Amino acid sequence: MKKTLLCFLLLLLCAAVQAGVHGRLRQGGKYYNEQKYGSALNSYHEILKEDPGQQDALFNAANAYYRLNEYTQAQEAFREVADRKGARAQDALFNLGNAYYRAGDKDKAIEAYKAAVLSDPQDKEAIHNLQLVIEQKQQNNKNQNNNDNQDNRSDNRQNQQKNGGNSAGGQKPQEGQMDKNDAQRVLSVAKENEYKRPAGRNRAPEEIVDKDW
Repeated sequence: MKKTLLCFLLLLLCAAVQAGVHGRLRQGGKYYNEQKYGSALNSYHEILKEDPGQQDALFNAANAYYRLNEYTQAQEAFREVADRKGARAQDALFNLGNAYYRAGDKDKAIEAYKAAVLSDPQDKEAIHNLQLVIEQKQQNNKNQNNNDNQDNRSDNRQNQQKNGGNSAGGQKPQEGQMDKNDAQRVLSVAKENEYKRPAGRNRAPEEIVDKDW
């Protein structure tokens, strides 16, 4: 009888804790939707103090950090969610790519988007963002090479004037470009899962896509 009563009390306690978690998640979501990201973050932190493994709270906290432009904290939280391989892992990889991109690290953004696409080849937003950042990097590399070639030609002319001879200038190899096989694979996936811009959204084609969380 005592054991039965103890089990019943434990069940009630667990139910009360879960109700409290869900209530604070709802409150945090309300703040988030109202763009009160600091208040939302406080709600999620309260949950994580009691249960550091609460995946929804950690994922939502990462989103709040992202909206507050605190990209380092967002990256850490998204990585933790992705590493846990739970239901939120693929979304966390996508959002991690966005957090890296916003912070100016396109190389890590590409790796995160690639992981998101490999996890879900039907994720058209991830395909869109991956292709876009790859194209941006390739264009940056092209511009850099053009600048380097111009500098080399200028140096060669100066050397010829000084030495009265010919001096050959080398072209700087491109760095940081995606492997050709990976690029072909992404393009193949993209053809099968073409990204369609959601109706009613006024977003320039050169912008990355943020998912509605």
